[in-house]
Amino acid sequence: EADSIMRAVIDLYRLSKLLVNYSMLNYTGFVKIMKKFNKHFPPKSDVVNSDLELNVDDFFENTVFKDAAEAEDLSNSMENHYAEWFCNRNIKEARAQMLPKKGDGLEMDWSQLRLGFRLGMCTILVMWVCWDCFWGLVYDDHSTIGGRTAFPVFRACGGLLLYHWLWGTSVFIWSRYRVNYIFLFDFDPRIVDTPLTIFNNVVDETFVYLVLML
Repeated sequence: EADSIMRAVIDLYRLSKLLVNYSMLNYTGFVKIMKKFNKHFPPKSDVVNSDLELNVDDFFENTVFKDAAEAEDLSNSMENHYAEWFCNRNIKEARAQMLPKKGDGLEMDWSQLRLGFRLGMCTILVMWVCWDCFWGLVYDDHSTIGGRTAFPVFRACGGLLLYHWLWGTSVFIWSRYRVNYIFLFDFDPRIVDTPLTIFNNVVDETFVYLVLML
């Protein structure tokens, strides 16, 4: 439960920081738009009435959009809670642990490229096996794979492999939509694999399985 709480606090902290940055970005954009509007259409011109002059302070008065105070308060609160629960009230250490790190989150790295390359190889092998099992049986009345004595064993192993694929897909969907499946299934968080790790393992298993079948 402690690991689940830690991940939830870190996730909420990072989202609040993203919200603060998003608010600052939008505020900067609005300021630039207003300045350009006042520059091209001054109040004394014939195009724009003096009542339509855009003032930044008046426009954002009494709004939380300007400084994102609520999101900043939420991130500070998460820092204090994390420091109190996991870092012996050390705010600096808590901030260092909660900030995103390289390879953490949705950053693209070489592992995803290698996974895609191996997945493409497995796709070619699957097409080859399907062609040999069905296409050759229909047109040539002969299948080099389906006619083997060990084919039922491969079918049984294929069922286990399909179960592994479905488990990886389920974990990916649960993680994507923040379903705490680790708590629901009472798993040990220290030994639970990430969706990327599961897909790496199952792609390697599929590759070996298809090569042995051919």
